[in-house]
Amino acid sequence: MAKRRLQLKNIARIAGRIAGVLLAILLVVALLLWSTGALKAKISPGSLPVPRAKPFQGATAIVAVQSISQNLRAVGTITPIAPVLLTPRIVGRIVFSRLIAGGTVRKGQVLVRLDSAQLKAQVAQTAAAVLLAKAQLRQALIDQKRDKTLLTTGDVTTATMDVANTAVASDRANLAHALAEMQAAQAVLGYTTIRSTINGIVMQKYVNVGDTVMPGQMLAKLYDPHKLQLAAVVRESLASLLHLGQTMSVRLEGFHATVQAHIRQIAPRVNAQSRSFIVKVTGKFPSGVWPGMYGNLIIPTGSHKVLVAPQAAIEHIGQLDLVNLIVHGRLIRQTVQPGRHIGSMREILSGVVAGQRVVVASTKSQISNRKSQMNNSTTVEVRP
Repeated sequence: MAKRRLQLKNIARIAGRIAGVLLAILLVVALLLWSTGALKAKISPGSLPVPRAKPFQGATAIVAVQSISQNLRAVGTITPIAPVLLTPRIVGRIVFSRLIAGGTVRKGQVLVRLDSAQLKAQVAQTAAAVLLAKAQLRQALIDQKRDKTLLTTGDVTTATMDVANTAVASDRANLAHALAEMQAAQAVLGYTTIRSTINGIVMQKYVNVGDTVMPGQMLAKLYDPHKLQLAAVVRESLASLLHLGQTMSVRLEGFHATVQAHIRQIAPRVNAQSRSFIVKVTGKFPSGVWPGMYGNLIIPTGSHKVLVAPQAAIEHIGQLDLVNLIVHGRLIRQTVQPGRHIGSMREILSGVVAGQRVVVASTKSQISNRKSQMNNSTTVEVRP
């Protein structure tokens, strides 16, 4: 009996453990069903009305197709049309210079003076020779007049009169020669003063006071700031699109400005190595443009059609460019790939098609209103 009672207790203990495990399993299953909503009442499809999205209130625009001109850019450099090279005509030592790189000069202004002491002495010497020649001529004229009177009375011979006439002619020639030498000396003396021939700017200077210069040696380079040109390198395949006098656009990147210019020269020879030629255009460039500055010659080659949307419709978030489309009353955020700027518009390379309506926000208040409407709307989608 005792053994039988012990077996029953063991069986009851085992049954209790099994019941506990089963109860724990049931609790876990019930918890899982409750967390997944399986125990909640189901709603049949279509029985709950779908709330309608609020209509968008704000500025919108249509993605449009626009025909734009297709241009190529030829890199060029600003150069003076006719630079003035300042050179001496005689050998001399510089005793005065007003040359300052970048400084302005006036037409007729003295820029350089050479040592003129020796040349002034030569001018004085030739002037004295002129005075001597004049005195000799006066004496010869007096002798000629006296011999002419005596010839009528027979006191002198004809030979003597011929000698007097020859002396007058010789002295006149000597005077003319002395005058020419004096003028030549004065002209050479004038070469010691070098003046500006234009109203312009000193582009470069190559000498200083104390330097001895030779004839033809470059002292400085001047240019007129109102006579500038762009010399652009253009590939030979575009030669048929250009002609003299043609109006072109020049983009000055340093000034963020575009200038209208016309072609004044096309180099008649193509560079065999680069297969390009030089085109020079001139126009009214803004003040402050200097020789050596960079510019682009814009060459129209035709036109093509592109999709455009207002720049204000594009949002840049992180590394993405997004627009907000309105499709069947729904506000959809769409990623796009923008291209070049076209005034207040922006070229759209992909992401939208022509005719779609986009939301435009030009002020911060409109942007905040747009975000508020998107937050309040239940029909906002984001598309890649």
